[in-house]
Amino acid sequence: MKVWQSLKQSIRDMRFQNKIKLAFLLISLIPVIVLGGFCFIETRSLLLAQSEADMNANLKQSAQAVNSQLNTYNQISTFLSFNQAVINAANHTYESAYDMYDQLKNVIDQNFFTARFLNTDIERITLYTGTNLPKHGNTVIPIEEITNTYWYSEVMETTEILWFVEENTIFSVGQIFNTKQKDPKTNILFTQIDYDSLFQPFQPLQSSGAQILVTDASGKSVYSSEGLKGLADLTAIDKSADELRWNGKEYTVLQSDIPISGWNVYLYKPISLITDSAKLIIVTIVLIMIGCIIAVAMTGTFFSRKILSRILKLHKNMKLVGTGVLEVTVSSDSKDEIGDLIRGFGNMVEETKTLINKVYVEEIARKEYEMRALQAQINPHFLYNSLSLINWRAIRIRANDISEMAQLLSTFYRTTLNKGDNMILVSDEILNIQSYMSIQLIMHSNNFEVEYEIDDEILYCLMPNLMLQPLIENAIIHGIENKEEGGGKISVSAKQEDQCIVFVVSDNGIGIPSERLPHLLVTKSKGYGLKNVHDRAKLMYGPEYGLTISSTVEVGTQVTLIIPMNRSE
Repeated sequence: MKVWQSLKQSIRDMRFQNKIKLAFLLISLIPVIVLGGFCFIETRSLLLAQSEADMNANLKQSAQAVNSQLNTYNQISTFLSFNQAVINAANHTYESAYDMYDQLKNVIDQNFFTARFLNTDIERITLYTGTNLPKHGNTVIPIEEITNTYWYSEVMETTEILWFVEENTIFSVGQIFNTKQKDPKTNILFTQIDYDSLFQPFQPLQSSGAQILVTDASGKSVYSSEGLKGLADLTAIDKSADELRWNGKEYTVLQSDIPISGWNVYLYKPISLITDSAKLIIVTIVLIMIGCIIAVAMTGTFFSRKILSRILKLHKNMKLVGTGVLEVTVSSDSKDEIGDLIRGFGNMVEETKTLINKVYVEEIARKEYEMRALQAQINPHFLYNSLSLINWRAIRIRANDISEMAQLLSTFYRTTLNKGDNMILVSDEILNIQSYMSIQLIMHSNNFEVEYEIDDEILYCLMPNLMLQPLIENAIIHGIENKEEGGGKISVSAKQEDQCIVFVVSDNGIGIPSERLPHLLVTKSKGYGLKNVHDRAKLMYGPEYGLTISSTVEVGTQVTLIIPMNRSE
């Protein structure tokens, strides 16, 4: 028991670097994994190379077989095209029905039937003629019926036999030339062959799991296996690819050609089918690799738990501290780096708690004090001037407006102080600025106009006290009072936009120079100015709220205050 305890303590006290070395020692089985992977890759590459060589030879052999068949058909077409009896029948202008019948039955039908009899894969031979022979089944057809086909002009421009494909129909077309007559007729020999029979040489390749695609010179599909119906366009675009991935499978790609027709042949075979022959080798290698990995994993797990258990506890404690719970629940008496880290973390948390109590809490208290001080702050000059004016009028005129002034002052200070509460109804804040505005109108002998546009939906929402009065005061002192010509006007609007309340105070005063605008909300003022209102809004609601100012010299200024909507309950 004591030996085990001593061993555990030795492991805990072991330097972390030595523990890492021990971990690397335990992963000495990695070369086995590397060698196994190398064997797998090399075996796979060898199989692919050998299989590709075999498939390439078979593909070329099959393509050559198709080319040979097409060559046979071309020879038959050439034989018929140079048959003098057929040439004479196709270029003679007939004057009697007997001559027509004789040429159709004894020359054209007999030669065409013989050609088809000798090669049963020929489904149809047709002479499209420019002479006056009538239509005779599919054997003789007037050439006017094909002059509008897409291949007619191409055939008329060459002396060779051309091959075309329309859906599952394959045919060759070539001119019949007559060099013995001065004005020969236009004649074309059309030969249609059996589609499936032509591509029969590709069947062994398809039986082994390969897919075949044949395209003409323009990339149009001539023949394709069932498994490549959606692959034709891709192959036509990327003809140089040796491999491709399609429908979740990897394919090896081989290419050959059919010279007589100018067609390209592509072979696609899933790589998984090629590597199936080496499954036993691959499975053995994989099982060895899995066994090595399991052994390393089990050993690594044992030691990682011993090494990382304290780190995991430290991590959980750090997450707990991150939520604001500044309590250290992990401890260690080991002398390695992890023990030093845990003790250092505990010291850091204690220092953090001290700093928070000293700085953060004190800062919050100072901000709250400043807010209350700002709220209770009222310009004494305004109070003294207002009271002096009331006294002067009472003595000089003995007017009844003394009562009005007193009531306005009473309303203003009552809503301003708000019994020490920081929050106030929007309706009371509006009443506050209306009282303040009425007092200012009396003090300025009604030399400016006031306009209100208040949305009733926001009147019963809560907002910080004394936020609008500084905006009105700035509009009067810095805007209207300095206006030399024309009547002054102040507009106050309050409305709901989305989930916010937007207050706008605008005047038609002298405006603010553009170079001063960026400094108005960042420069500290002596009184309860725009910066104080802006800072107070950001402090209470966040950086996206507060004031924005726009102004044009000699036109006016507009100050906008945005705060979130907070309905009273």
